[in-house]
Amino acid sequence: MAVWLIVLTGILCAVAWWLYTRRLVRQFTHIESQLSKLTQQQQIDRVAGKAVMRQLYKILHTSLTDGQAADTYRALDLLKLALGHGLGRDGEPARLTSVVYLALRTNRLDAAGHCIDAFRPLLKNMTEMELPTAIEQLALIAVMSLKQRQNFLAARAVELIFFGIGISDDAVRTAVSRAIRLAGLTALRRQDIGLVREIQAKIVSWLAAEPIDSPIHEQVAWVLTAWLHQVVKAGNVPMFELVTQYIDQLTEKKILSEKALASIIVECAHLSGMDSLNPCSQLSGQIAMFSLELAVEIRSISIWRQSLDGVMQAARLTVNQRSLTESFTVIYPLFEIGRRLLAAELTAAPRQDLFRQKALYILIRECLQLVEFVARQNFTTTIADIIEQIYQEWIKRQAYAGQHKSIKRFCQLLFLYCTRIKRRQKGIIAEAGGFNDKSVISAVNHEHLKQLGYLY
Repeated sequence: MAVWLIVLTGILCAVAWWLYTRRLVRQFTHIESQLSKLTQQQQIDRVAGKAVMRQLYKILHTSLTDGQAADTYRALDLLKLALGHGLGRDGEPARLTSVVYLALRTNRLDAAGHCIDAFRPLLKNMTEMELPTAIEQLALIAVMSLKQRQNFLAARAVELIFFGIGISDDAVRTAVSRAIRLAGLTALRRQDIGLVREIQAKIVSWLAAEPIDSPIHEQVAWVLTAWLHQVVKAGNVPMFELVTQYIDQLTEKKILSEKALASIIVECAHLSGMDSLNPCSQLSGQIAMFSLELAVEIRSISIWRQSLDGVMQAARLTVNQRSLTESFTVIYPLFEIGRRLLAAELTAAPRQDLFRQKALYILIRECLQLVEFVARQNFTTTIADIIEQIYQEWIKRQAYAGQHKSIKRFCQLLFLYCTRIKRRQKGIIAEAGGFNDKSVISAVNHEHLKQLGYLY
């Protein structure tokens, strides 16, 4: 009796399976017939089209859940055909995203990729007003894929996000900016260097096709500053270098507008202050150095002042809380950039670089104010003592011995300029230490610095 029950159960299961597959075959045949009729009509029957789309999504959800690969791919091919002929409905991007999510959850990665590809015909048949919603869904897919460590799927979604860069509608471009910002932030968290570089390359192509006064430049700056906030907050040195090197390239090739770069420098000022509060930061001083180097590259005095103000605030905040030795990595960029500017001023020909001369003059005054600020923290030390301590810390951390002479030259100039001011104010200044034991400022350079107003 038990044997007959087992046999009967097997027969019933086989019949049920045959009926199920037969029903799917008939459904596919009916859908193909309906699509053929709909695509041949001049005016598409939206009611019939909705019925076809509902059937396709139902088959997709069932086949993905049951693991029927052949049915999934057949349904996806029909779905792409339907979307290509404009049968997409309101909310279609969200429905496609739900299918991608289901494919990821059931580990059907190939099907997820095909479903992402279905966005392509959908985007082509959408109006500009509808595109932002679809771009937002693609950003969501990119984030989901990265969280599931399926980076190749995220790359497909990012490629489709940039579909909207050729459209002039502001809402579409804003949606693209938000999407690449979100995808980039997630890629940085996951340390997906490949995807970040791919996004960067597409941004370059986008900017190259835009005039220099386009608002896209400021939107890209907004994206890049968000990325900087992320890597600084995480203390991720490799990702920080990846983002800052990219900004340097945009600056060097003059791809990003000056206004956009200025906004990045302003944000770097906030980041410098934020990072200076963390004594264990792996990026200590690197943000300030990046900001100052970027400002020198732009060669705008107003931007230079903005950068310098931010770095000075971070430096004062640090030395007020920690010793000079502990905070040297934060104040080091100020003196190092000063050394470079002075070396360029004394060796470059011709010497009529007005930006460099003004930038150096402003920087020396700021450095002197910082030295005085540090000296006031301890009434037993003088300005000369602080410069000496900075000099000793500087040469100790400078691996290349060939720069020791230019370090001493900058410290001497700072001390001599301070001496000049103090004499004019009838102040008292102590004798200098090791940095001034031997003059490294030649007579020619002394005369040149005298003409610039640093020395008597």
